[in-house]
Amino acid sequence: MKKYDSTIWLITLVCILLGFFAVRAFEGPKTGTDIEGVASLENIVKLMNEKKALEKRKHELDEVILERESRLKEYERSLAELNTQYEKIQQDIKEARLVSGLLPVEGPGVEIILNDRKRDEFLTNNLDIIKYFIVHDSDMLNVINELRGAGAEAIAINGTRIMANSRISCGGPTINVGKYERFAPPFVIQAIGDPDRLMASFQREDSIYHDLLAWGLEFHIRKVDRIEIPRYLGDLDLTYAKAVQEDE
Repeated sequence: MKKYDSTIWLITLVCILLGFFAVRAFEGPKTGTDIEGVASLENIVKLMNEKKALEKRKHELDEVILERESRLKEYERSLAELNTQYEKIQQDIKEARLVSGLLPVEGPGVEIILNDRKRDEFLTNNLDIIKYFIVHDSDMLNVINELRGAGAEAIAINGTRIMANSRISCGGPTINVGKYERFAPPFVIQAIGDPDRLMASFQREDSIYHDLLAWGLEFHIRKVDRIEIPRYLGDLDLTYAKAVQEDE
C-alpha cells in the first residue's frame, strides 16, 4: 500500500512540473512577444509622425529662407542703386565746385609777367606823364579778358584765383585784386588752357599785347606744362538772384 501511495505522489509531482513548464512554454513567451511587438509599432508610428512634423517644419523654414533671401537681394539692389546715385551726386557736386572755382586745379597753360616801363631817359625827362607808362587795372582786365576769350579755364594773378566777380582796381601804384589782396608790379598772371591757343591769341594784330608793348610796358609770355592755381576764397552767396522755376 505504501509503495502504491509513493508511486501516486511521484506521478502527481511529475504532472505538476510538466504542467508548470507547459504553461511557461506556451503562455510566458507569447505574452512577452505581444507586448514587445505592440510597443515597437507604437514607437514606429510615433517616429513617423515626428518625421512628418519635422519635414513640414523644414519646408516652412525653407519658404521663410527663400522669402528672406529674395528681400535681401532686393535690398542689395536698392543699396546698389543708392550707391550709384550717391556717387553721381558726389561727382556732380565735385564738378560744380570745380566750375565754381572752389577746388584747386592744375594743368598746362601760359604764364605772363606784366610790369611797368623801366625808368629810362624818356621817363626821367617826362615825369609828369609817367602815369601813362605803368600797368593799370584796365590793362590787367584786358589781359584777363583776352585769356578768357582764348579759352582759359582758370586764371590767377600773383597766386589769387580770379573769378567773374573778382575785383580788379587801381590803388595808386598798386592794383587791388579780389576782396583783400593788393599787389605791386611785376604781376604774374597764370592761365590754364590750351597753351598754343592762348599764345596765339596775343599774336593777333588787335591783341592788347601790341598796345602794351607800344607804351614800353614789359610783357613776357611763355608756355608752361604744369600750372597750379588755388581755389577761389571770395564770396559766392547770391542775395537777389534766384533760380528760375521751370514748368514741368
